[in-house]
Amino acid sequence: MKSTKYRRVVLMNLLAIFGLSIICGCSAFGPKKIERPQVPPDLPFAVVWLQPEKKTVSIDALTQRELWGLVMVKKWKEGDRFVGTDMDMNNGKVYLYYPNVVYVKWEDTQLPDGTITKYASEISGGDSTITDQVREGILPPGILVLDMDASGIDPYEYLSK
Repeated sequence: MKSTKYRRVVLMNLLAIFGLSIICGCSAFGPKKIERPQVPPDLPFAVVWLQPEKKTVSIDALTQRELWGLVMVKKWKEGDRFVGTDMDMNNGKVYLYYPNVVYVKWEDTQLPDGTITKYASEISGGDSTITDQVREGILPPGILVLDMDASGIDPYEYLSK
């Protein structure tokens, strides 16, 4: 699976060098082209292909940002009204933010007495009051805490559906 994704990223990088604006997906019948969609006029977030000044970044970053934009546009067109968005540039996943939802990356640590406990090593989404409480181990009522590793959208899988 990783080698397939790597080949797709290499292909996208080559296409970007020659100025082609397609993202290649994968289907049972071989590669297919996913064209850039029309951006809905009510989408409150900028997409990279409409920001020429942002195209001066590396091809890898540009490819990831384009995938990020494609996910945002498709979700918005499907009626999903998120209030923010982020992309983890390490794992390539897109996270959509909603009121009262936070994403947490949990890590283990060993206490001086030898017991193992979990702590929130990374928190994304929600306002600072909520993220501070979660960081201190307090789960506020009415807040949905999602595991960052198990959540998020893989752009390749989502866009090829």
